[in-house]
Amino acid sequence: MHGLICKTLEEFVIDQHGPQIWSQIRRDADAPYGRFEALRNYDAALMLRLMDASGERLNRPIMVIFEDIGHWICTHPPLEQVRRLIRFSGRTFVDLLYSLDELHDRARMALPGIDLPHFEIAEPDPGIFHVTSQWSFPGAGAVLTGSLRAMADDYGALVLIDADRSRPKGDGWTDQVTVQVIEHAFHAPREFTLGGVT
Repeated sequence: MHGLICKTLEEFVIDQHGPQIWSQIRRDADAPYGRFEALRNYDAALMLRLMDASGERLNRPIMVIFEDIGHWICTHPPLEQVRRLIRFSGRTFVDLLYSLDELHDRARMALPGIDLPHFEIAEPDPGIFHVTSQWSFPGAGAVLTGSLRAMADDYGALVLIDADRSRPKGDGWTDQVTVQVIEHAFHAPREFTLGGVT
């Protein structure tokens, strides 16, 4: 498991719930590290323990936590560069959806060895999109749901998003997220320029 994924969970919990809660989660999961390093690899079993411990400590289903993490990644001010990187995916929210199938390979070019989900997108009816993910862990659909909710607002689009629960498939997990784009320009998009942060 790439350290960036463990680090994201750590930073989210500390930011939203405080360092003491994260220390408790880390102890509950028998994590042998004080803090995770983004560029280090960790045992995948450790991430599963952290997921279970986070759900118990926060008294929330882990998929709800993952959805919150997806939203947080796109809206937390110190992570503004992530939002901007996503906006480079296209001029519209639909452009963003169609770029998802390139995310895995693009991420591995930047961070070799990172294990992000594979996404496939289909548009069975106009304005209705099915995004299917395959990942070594459950929850890709939940993270994607939170991220898409944030980015739809960023683009000014009105959408409905529904995620199925994770299901085992092969040696990993699959999720399907259905996105219905009701209005492409429901409100003014957040300002975005190539040359600077706005």
